[in-house]
Amino acid sequence: MHSGGVPTRTDFRAAIEARADRWMAACVRITRDRTLAEDAVQEALLSAWKKRDQFKGGSRLDTWIHRIAVNAALQLLRKQRPGAFDTLDFDVTDEAAAQEDERLADELETDLATSLASLSDIERSCFVLKHIEQWRLKEIADELDLTVGTVKQALFRGVRKLRQRMPALRSIAQ
Repeated sequence: MHSGGVPTRTDFRAAIEARADRWMAACVRITRDRTLAEDAVQEALLSAWKKRDQFKGGSRLDTWIHRIAVNAALQLLRKQRPGAFDTLDFDVTDEAAAQEDERLADELETDLATSLASLSDIERSCFVLKHIEQWRLKEIADELDLTVGTVKQALFRGVRKLRQRMPALRSIAQ
């Protein structure tokens, strides 16, 4: 897509054609309002275009715009619902339980990272894109130059391997 320097109008068009639906989906998930999400994406595109000289090329142009869109959605949500992101004022009555929950979450994250390393490259890529990045099967297939059927098979094999390696996932992922 973008090869360095300041992104051009062509670079922006290509990014929009390739990823606008993902930006919109992310903004809808954040705002839970299609109109707000549309406003966020439009705001992000205007902002990205105005600030295109700040694009460093360390990431892909569409990824950079994605981050701008998510931030725009959060800003719109904050404006529409003041206080929605205020911290909750409550006391943790059982500090030991909170520490245990944190420890278990850390263990699960470590187990998942270790278990993902046991998957083949295609299984790991498909699993991460589908279940962590929330990509659609068609997007994964297009990005990895595979058929949707191949992606489904890789996901099936990957999930089966993860269930075997991670007993805690057996009941969750079924």
